[in-house]
Amino acid sequence: MAKNYFGKIAFVGAVVIIALISRAAYPHLYAVATGSSASDTPSSATVPQFVLPALSLEDVSNVSASSSELSGNSGNVNVGAVSGGSFAGSSAVADGGAISVVPIGPIADSAFSRVGGTAPPDLAVEAGLVADLTTGTRFMSENATERWPLASVTKLMTATIVLDKLSLAQKITITQDAFNADTSEKTLRVGDTYTVLDLLHFLLLPSSNVAAEALARAYGRDQFIAEMNRRAAAWGMNDTSYADPSGLAVGSQSTAADLVLLAQKVYTDYPEILKITRTPQVAATEISSGKQVVIKNINEFSGEADFIGGKTGYTDQADGNLLSLFSDNGHPVVVVVLGTDDNARFTNTEALYDWFTKNFQS
Repeated sequence: MAKNYFGKIAFVGAVVIIALISRAAYPHLYAVATGSSASDTPSSATVPQFVLPALSLEDVSNVSASSSELSGNSGNVNVGAVSGGSFAGSSAVADGGAISVVPIGPIADSAFSRVGGTAPPDLAVEAGLVADLTTGTRFMSENATERWPLASVTKLMTATIVLDKLSLAQKITITQDAFNADTSEKTLRVGDTYTVLDLLHFLLLPSSNVAAEALARAYGRDQFIAEMNRRAAAWGMNDTSYADPSGLAVGSQSTAADLVLLAQKVYTDYPEILKITRTPQVAATEISSGKQVVIKNINEFSGEADFIGGKTGYTDQADGNLLSLFSDNGHPVVVVVLGTDDNARFTNTEALYDWFTKNFQS
């Protein structure tokens, strides 16, 4: 009996030892068995990114802004919190932070070849991209597929809907509802009446949020936003969503890669938008009073010989955004910077384009 007793103890001990060794060697198997998961513990390799919050149209209409880009700030949108370059609570993984650069030599399907070996400038941006607009070939990209709030770059899509759905000669009277998202408007007032064309200038030059709302409401705001999203999907902008016509809503998001697709469509199908955005200033007429108002462009590149057009953007959540098209020996080049300091969006764009012109030739 004693021999059998000690034999049983030895057998049980051996089983316990084998189990402990297995647990140490394959911990993930035991984690699954006990109902826990490896994803419960954040990985240091995970790169957070902006993800689209589930906002309803009611949420969007209730977004309030403390100021506008017309006065140097596109709005303080009180939706969500930003932490460490991402919305708090986001668990989505970005495409990495490494800068991708085309090697020296001819570039397939592009009019350009790389002739210089200089590395692109090290800029404080969340995402950056330089590409051949015609082919979409990227000469340099960083976080090109990372979703980011668009801010007023949204208004490029807004302008395409306006041109297709409204008559430029149509008269629109500004109502109080147009000020719901932005009460800081300094030029447009309740009761003012302008043509769609003039409001398009307000939309794209000083980046008026009230003009965006007035134009959308003239068509039907909900239908207008739905058309923005339908159009983005039709154009292959699979990582883009619009939550409002101005970009104040944090739910209006896209990526640098998707913005190239938008720029291509605007360049080929809506050249009048680019013509407006490269104009330093125009005069608008308030119809009821006959008073003329000078509308000035806040884009620092407007009026420059090689600037084709583009759009600025800024909110507290997005920081500074800028989409710019330049002509290099007749070939359109697009430069996108997202999530940079408001005052640095132009200098960062200029640095990237200067790097491109010194390292690529057509």
